[in-house]
Amino acid sequence: MNDPSREETESRRQFDMQLEIKADKAAVWKALTDADELCRWFAPEARIDARVGGEVVWNWGDLYSWPQEVEILEPGARLRTRYQSSIADAQNSQFEAPLFVDFFLEGDSGSTTLRVCHSGFGQDACFDEEFDGISRGWPVELRSLRLYLERHQGKDRQIAWSTASIEQPRNEVWTKLLGAQGFDSGMDLQSMKSGDAFELRNPEDELHGKVLRCNPYEFTAIAESHGDAFLRISLEERLGKTLVWIWLACYGQAPERVQAVQERWDAMLRSLISAEGQAANAEGA
Repeated sequence: MNDPSREETESRRQFDMQLEIKADKAAVWKALTDADELCRWFAPEARIDARVGGEVVWNWGDLYSWPQEVEILEPGARLRTRYQSSIADAQNSQFEAPLFVDFFLEGDSGSTTLRVCHSGFGQDACFDEEFDGISRGWPVELRSLRLYLERHQGKDRQIAWSTASIEQPRNEVWTKLLGAQGFDSGMDLQSMKSGDAFELRNPEDELHGKVLRCNPYEFTAIAESHGDAFLRISLEERLGKTLVWIWLACYGQAPERVQAVQERWDAMLRSLISAEGQAANAEGA
């Protein structure tokens, strides 16, 4: 697989990941370039005009929108999108530095090698937050793609997605989220390895299955208890607060069941925020 065509110098850095998917190239290509397919593994809302110069928009509700332009389109082989960062271009300070996402596909006989290269980042510290964000995000999203294509291809998904912004350090929020006030797991999720069995419990929910990936303050797994759903729990530091993200992407589940899960998790996060407020009031008394 060739490197992106845009010249990269030592002053640039990039995220590069490759994974094998047990699906043919046509299915992988469609998952990358069809809006309905994108919504089955990636952003909850997507638009794509699959032609050079066409617009791509990946949208996570009110939380984040990611508009791009198709720069290279080689059906079944390569897709490149381009977008502007928020950082001034070192070569022309009147414009923001462009960033690029390349998808390369190779394979046959029902198996595809997908490589994702996200490039254009400078070495300056001003790029660190965005580079760190995509370096955490792509390994999660690509595992979601693989799970969809290998186990749920062609099925719509139902998402229980709860978020909250909490004015406490990540380590404290993580402890509460996985303690008696949240998912009383009794496990050190951050030390688990791919393939390990996990369990999460609260009074009305029990999730169990196999771990996909663990990083500090991030846990992804296959929830076998919910029809091989994709589970992600992550905490991100943002503007002095901790953003909590709990995501369960289900396939073939009753929508009302998934909605009930989200309502319970929303209530759990409200309880954590309320407990935080009560503690702050007690300290100020």
